[in-house]
Amino acid sequence: MSAHRRLGTGLRLAGLLTLAACLALAWLAGCRGAAAQGPKPTGRLRIDFLDVGQGDAALVTSPAGKTVLIDGGLPEAGDRVVAFLDEHRIGMLDLVFLTHRHADHLGGLRAVVDKHGTRMFLDAPYPHDIQEYQRLLVSLDRQHVPVRQAIRGRTIDLGEGARLTLLGPPEPPLTDTRSDVNANSVASRIDFGKFGILFAADAEAQTERWLLDNQSNLRATVLKVAHHGSRYASTPKFLQAVQPLVAVVSVGAGNEYHHPDAQTLARLERMGARIFRTDIDGPIAIESDGTKIEVLVHGRKEVFQLP
Repeated sequence: MSAHRRLGTGLRLAGLLTLAACLALAWLAGCRGAAAQGPKPTGRLRIDFLDVGQGDAALVTSPAGKTVLIDGGLPEAGDRVVAFLDEHRIGMLDLVFLTHRHADHLGGLRAVVDKHGTRMFLDAPYPHDIQEYQRLLVSLDRQHVPVRQAIRGRTIDLGEGARLTLLGPPEPPLTDTRSDVNANSVASRIDFGKFGILFAADAEAQTERWLLDNQSNLRATVLKVAHHGSRYASTPKFLQAVQPLVAVVSVGAGNEYHHPDAQTLARLERMGARIFRTDIDGPIAIESDGTKIEVLVHGRKEVFQLP
């Protein structure tokens, strides 16, 4: 086959794959199966930051009742995530989104997929071949879950004005960093009315510079702090661009990495952000009607008006 014909075939194949991905995402945004269980539409956006120890897991429930699980903690956190979904009577998830292929973000997802299932899996494209990731792929294949790779700029309609936007992965991939897997993790944001939340995944300082250089939409009411509050992220310029009212640190108590770093917390405090931590506060829930936010911890509520 000539090079020209091979190129043409490749382009047609790429077009079909893109079309298939778009159709799948449109299906995600537009409907649920008639027999599906899930939250009823409330007109409010809710994000539950689960206490999964030294890892990340956040459940997003859209105003239309669609559910997105962002990461799943370490393998030993899988039962905890499943128990949370059971307690809140959540059946099949609409989307599971992996920000990067480290065990403290993907480990618990296999238990979730096996017990609850998901209509789609959005995978972080930067390679990191570990056994738990391969086991997750086996579970996804067994459940016939469509797997799509995260693509910068992709927007997913979550219903009633809420949308998820992928700000990464960096293009081209960042190399020669302290941790290339972390540096190429997929940052994202969710917007609903005046409310915006930025999920910084395990971004490194180089990731933050890339986001700033690419003029990404970073201003947000809430910041899911990068890499459990590591000192290698949350740089002053990045925080100045975000200007969060609330900062959430997902972190394990007494962890060996000494997260969150005192300097990172000090930078957040200088920005005027109200800091919540899963190692101190336990599970953290944030709700918004698009005009204000409510943070629920330990049975108490703090309300923040949006400018």
